[in-house]
Amino acid sequence: MRLQHLLLGVGAAAASAACTTMGPTPATTGFTARPMPRAGIDVQAGVVPGHNLSSSVIEAPDGNSIKQLSAVVQYDELIGVPGLILGARVFGNEGDTPLEPVIGYRRELGDGQAALAGFAYGTKARHAENGASYEMTRFGAELAGDVRVIEHRWAEPHVFGGFNLHNLDSSGTYCTDPDGRWAEDCAEPPDPAKPTAIASAAGTYPAAHVGVAVEVMRHRDSWFHGGRVALMAAGGTMPHVESGRQTDDESYFSFGLTLSVGVGAGAE
Repeated sequence: MRLQHLLLGVGAAAASAACTTMGPTPATTGFTARPMPRAGIDVQAGVVPGHNLSSSVIEAPDGNSIKQLSAVVQYDELIGVPGLILGARVFGNEGDTPLEPVIGYRRELGDGQAALAGFAYGTKARHAENGASYEMTRFGAELAGDVRVIEHRWAEPHVFGGFNLHNLDSSGTYCTDPDGRWAEDCAEPPDPAKPTAIASAAGTYPAAHVGVAVEVMRHRDSWFHGGRVALMAAGGTMPHVESGRQTDDESYFSFGLTLSVGVGAGAE
């Protein structure tokens, strides 16, 4: 099965369960653990694995591939803390796109064969659509690692992975089935109104991801710091709400695909 079909299949499964999709919650920052060779900026676009908060109120929740655009600045020797990064990302669809700041530290080990990184992030978000709405506060941290398989001047393969832990505090309103058990899309006039529910969910939720990547032209001395294509899969837990009450957490699984490009200072 081609990757694009796989990603579309994940999204279609979520859409079939609940057409109103809100509350994007990535399972990973999507950032590489490997620092840039020199001070600069790294821009990334693609989809990252995670889940939508709206999936928490349906009978069979699952993961989603979430659109994301991010930028990371590595100040490096400019402020005397090599490896320190400051960044931000936006993720989600159709106006439901929280802006989330990220701070982190990345360091190569030994001769650069491996790298480790830690990231911290947090944001508040709210959105209303098709009669449903939500508010969410989340903050979390991620520990990530990267191992270079083969070193090469032009293109080199990598494997990577990480562990993510985030705290979530959310509430929302939505329409339900006649029994008030699971969420459904709200009715449009002249159809009769459906029952509504107000629910909240909170907790701390882990997720882990693994992936493979190819870095291109990373070892040049110019202002171009190279590109990176990464394919990843993640699994974790998410809240679940039944009949307006939070129940046991549910597990999910989803995929991501990102493209990154770095530019900045040239070699002296």
